Amino acid sequence: MRLYRSHIPAILWTLAIISSCLVPASSFKRFSFDSILELDKIIHFIMYAGFFILWRLCADKLKSKYSVILLFTAILLGIGIEVIQGEMKYGRTYDEADMVANTIGAFLGLLISPFIINRLPLIKKYLPFMVKLYR
Repeated sequence: MRLYRSHIPAILWTLAIISSCLVPASSFKRFSFDSILELDKIIHFIMYAGFFILWRLCADKLKSKYSVILLFTAILLGIGIEVIQGEMKYGRTYDEADMVANTIGAFLGLLISPFIINRLPLIKKYLPFMVKLYR
């Protein structure tokens, strides 16, 4: 597989997800957020929606089969990271709610990506640096 400029944001985003989810829990400042959705779940949701959208933009000409493969990849990445967190001895824990937030985020990315791909010419018009990334 040949790497293109469009892969750079997707690869960096993926590395950010993996590294932020696998650093020791003591690296994070304790945060209390009293609401229905915890801040942690919102972050997971956004991370996986972004993951799906950025990787989908790398292959905007491919068929919907790619979207299904990408969706399963995002879900498996989320599950895999949670399993690894459960095995770590650095204060990270296995959390099924995180897996649900990751999965919902990936599905949101699946729903939003066609809208973004259809609007890409307009986005490129107002954000010129996008022309160099997504041709």
